[in-house]
Amino acid sequence: MKKFAMAVATASMLAGAHAESCASAFSGFYAGVQAGLANTTGNLTVSDYYGNTEYDTATSTHKGSTGKKSFLGGLFVGYGMGVGSCAYVGGELYANFGKTSANLYDSSSASDYNKNYVIKMQRNFNFGAKVRLGYTVSQQAMVFLGLGLEYAKIQLKSENIAVVSQSKVSTTTTSKSKNKLSFAPSVGMDIFLNKNLFLRGEYTYVVGINQKINPQIKSFQKTNPATSTVKVNSTQQRFTLGLGYKF
Repeated sequence: MKKFAMAVATASMLAGAHAESCASAFSGFYAGVQAGLANTTGNLTVSDYYGNTEYDTATSTHKGSTGKKSFLGGLFVGYGMGVGSCAYVGGELYANFGKTSANLYDSSSASDYNKNYVIKMQRNFNFGAKVRLGYTVSQQAMVFLGLGLEYAKIQLKSENIAVVSQSKVSTTTTSKSKNKLSFAPSVGMDIFLNKNLFLRGEYTYVVGINQKINPQIKSFQKTNPATSTVKVNSTQQRFTLGLGYKF
């Protein structure tokens, strides 16, 4: 009985030491830098499109999806603490910078008597805040789920060209920028290299931002310009590697 009681006490002490080490290893303030690859996709719908004809009465609808990969770099800072034996909860602020510019649609190679559209999308940065919920698989490694809100600016631009006999008649440019918060969940892992320095790998999916513009294209036959409706849903997936320091 005495040996059994000693064994139970020893196991309890070891469990308590493990819980304390897990909590202390990941608890506290931290900051770091990150870099990676972003894949931005624009899902495009152009309705009431006056194209491939010299007659304004002929309309059509175009749909398409275009993806563009780009490099980005950023910063992160946050605070977290261990909860219970191996759980973790924390908050983090981050920013990423990198230019993504994609041609979503280009009909400029069409023939005579045509009204051409070149539609472009640009995304340069994002700022975000997220809650991190983690589980420490060891004293040096933790997997986590991020639940974030992300602020981004998307610019949509349409260059509309009326052409007759291979000569440019008129060009009209319509552009619109939109700032919006989007839901940005993520999954990742932190691995400590020593007591303070850690590596991070993270995958993030940014839920789509909807944007609409109504470009006009002047007709060489009629006084009133033709108006189309361009709708774009922009999503982003990115994978980043980070190097952080826990204070």
